[in-house]
Amino acid sequence: MMTLAERLRHETRAFHEQTEALLYTEPLRTGALNPEQYRHLLRAHWTFHQALEAAIDQHAAFFQSYDQDDRRKTPWLEADLAELNVSLPDTRTDLFRHWSPVDLLGAAYVGEGSMLGGKAVMHYLQKSPELQPLLTNARFYRGYGVAALNKWKAFGEILAAQKEEDYDRIIEAAQRAFLAYHDIFRHTQPQHQTVA
Repeated sequence: MMTLAERLRHETRAFHEQTEALLYTEPLRTGALNPEQYRHLLRAHWTFHQALEAAIDQHAAFFQSYDQDDRRKTPWLEADLAELNVSLPDTRTDLFRHWSPVDLLGAAYVGEGSMLGGKAVMHYLQKSPELQPLLTNARFYRGYGVAALNKWKAFGEILAAQKEEDYDRIIEAAQRAFLAYHDIFRHTQPQHQTVA
């Protein structure tokens, strides 16, 4: 029988791949990502993480072992956006408003997973000559740095402690969280830019 972490990885793989494809993967990997696309990525990530962190804050007891304050990504994103003189997008207070703590754990899986690829994304960002001057103080894509693997293992322990009867709900919530990213990406997109 698969663990919750294994099921999440397997049952969200297609959602993960769709999300990666949406988030400027081709220009990112080829070093062609431009500053407007970079700003858009930061705005989309801020919208997702701000809504998720606010929702998790409402369930502090359930998320005690998650150590929310040590996992906040919005301060990094706010610093990156401020460095670029970009105003914060509108908050999406509705995004996770009615999600239970168990559902939010599925969304947290998506949020924490986004940190694993941060080092690779930063490498790709640095390939873009247009972005290099903007990355001097960049913080979000540096993620947890050397602590990334330990943070992921600690999150895996939280997943392992969940009741088997909640696995399906957590997985379904993770899938919905990926779809939320898609929606946020489209709604934070500059009006004159199109995404394939």
